[in-house]
Amino acid sequence: MTNSIAKHRFTGEQITFLESSVEHSLIEVTLPPIGDGPPLHKHDQYRETFTVVSGTLEVTIQKETFTLTAGQSATVELNQNHRFTNTSDEPVTFRVDLTPACDFESAVRIHYGLMDDGYTDEKGTPINSAHLAAILYLQNTWIAGIPIGIQRAVAKFLIRRANRKGQLDLLERYANISTIKSL
Repeated sequence: MTNSIAKHRFTGEQITFLESSVEHSLIEVTLPPIGDGPPLHKHDQYRETFTVVSGTLEVTIQKETFTLTAGQSATVELNQNHRFTNTSDEPVTFRVDLTPACDFESAVRIHYGLMDDGYTDEKGTPINSAHLAAILYLQNTWIAGIPIGIQRAVAKFLIRRANRKGQLDLLERYANISTIKSL
């Protein structure tokens, strides 16, 4: 599923999937002017290295904010709270190397597919809480300030219940969900 593009219907964020292997996943993201990425979050199964291709990107890691320009990088280690944003009047394009590889592409395809098909609110948040849980679980994204163990347990509960009710079947049209169907 590499070298393909997904576009966020509401924010205009565009993600190009460049490489995927056991070692890592590499994506290229373009954020429009004054564009936000996700809220403060963390991952406990992979690290991310952000490298700016063009424009200016602000990356917050823990409590420190870095302003990166073309050629500059910042690495987010496991369990570090972080977020990224474009506060400039120009688009920013940057690459993200996720190490080791994860189900990030499947999660994005599900999320953006649900948006395109009208299964989200006007901000792009899935209406079905089990669908949101599946996306967060697949991409190993956990909200800052809430213990990961609690979030993972709630996500697994919602995913298992939705799977028993057949509510996850819809997600199969967007990506392979075998990893969450087997929870």
